[in-house]
Amino acid sequence: MCTGVGAVFAPLLLVEHPAMTALLPAYLYFVVVGVPMAAIDATTGKLPDCLTLPSYPILVILLSVAEAASSNQGSMERAAAAAVVLVALFFVAAFMRGVGLGDVKLAGLLGLVLGFRSWTTVYAGMLVAFVLAAIFIVFSSARRGNYARIPLGPFLVAGAMVAILL
Repeated sequence: MCTGVGAVFAPLLLVEHPAMTALLPAYLYFVVVGVPMAAIDATTGKLPDCLTLPSYPILVILLSVAEAASSNQGSMERAAAAAVVLVALFFVAAFMRGVGLGDVKLAGLLGLVLGFRSWTTVYAGMLVAFVLAAIFIVFSSARRGNYARIPLGPFLVAGAMVAILL
């Protein structure tokens, strides 16, 4: 798991963008909790509350500090709005038994992290996540010959990390 975290840290540290400097602590925190969440979800099919729930106040604090340190005012409002929108969409999907409640909680974190940058980053993160999940489903169902429920967390985290690096 440490190799996975290190592999994601390296590109984040290479991005030399002025806004990225202020956001780096929040993004690094997301990587530190996101990679284990993805690994746990991939193996158990559940996203642990002990990682998702404490991440909300931590990310809010880190992103608020980033907003105060940059000239990009209004980013926290957009991040909060993105978190609410993603939680609402994922909650509807959970109600329809499309995703689990752990994915709903993770969606709020993704909304915060991605929404801080822009709505385009939110769209890109979700698009990448669902395209990766669709590719996995196509190949795994072709191999197995049937459709099985897959953990969505690894794809959501991967999609968010790709969108952050764009």
